[in-house]
Amino acid sequence: MTDRTSEAPSGADPAPDGVPPTADPSAGPGPRQELAAGAVLVAASLFALLWLIPHHTGEATSDHEVAPGFFPQVAAGALLVLSVLFVGHRLIRFPKLRDIRPATGGGAVLAEIAILAAGSVLVAWALGAAGYLVVAPAVMLAGLLAGGERRWWMIGLVVAGMTAATWFGADRLFGVVLP
Repeated sequence: MTDRTSEAPSGADPAPDGVPPTADPSAGPGPRQELAAGAVLVAASLFALLWLIPHHTGEATSDHEVAPGFFPQVAAGALLVLSVLFVGHRLIRFPKLRDIRPATGGGAVLAEIAILAAGSVLVAWALGAAGYLVVAPAVMLAGLLAGGERRWWMIGLVVAGMTAATWFGADRLFGVVLP
């Protein structure tokens, strides 16, 4: 048996540390698209923190109760911190990445962001219209199928288990009745 770890493809020099071995455009989005995605995430988290959560959640009814907006604020705050770090990291490394990786199609990245944003709006609307017990299983089913899961018994177990756990957990642990 031969040791293939030390062999380089014919005609290719080994890549220096920190540099991708290929500049294949299909390897991922370029730095401009990554900056745009990070900026969209910063804007979405600020929108959630400054308007969406305060205007659509209530106050705690006692001193010993967790306010309904606490966990969404924690999630949106974490998203804001991580997206600002992501944008900062991309801004620092932008000149280096521009020379390494050629520009890729930004339309695909923006289309994916638009599809995910439209899906989020649809899920938020459907929660109010149809309720949690209808929307949550549909979203989990779509996520599992998109993730490649094809075993129906596993899909059924995850969808039923997670829906029941979150429904009863929100009601019993936090006293929050889901829509």
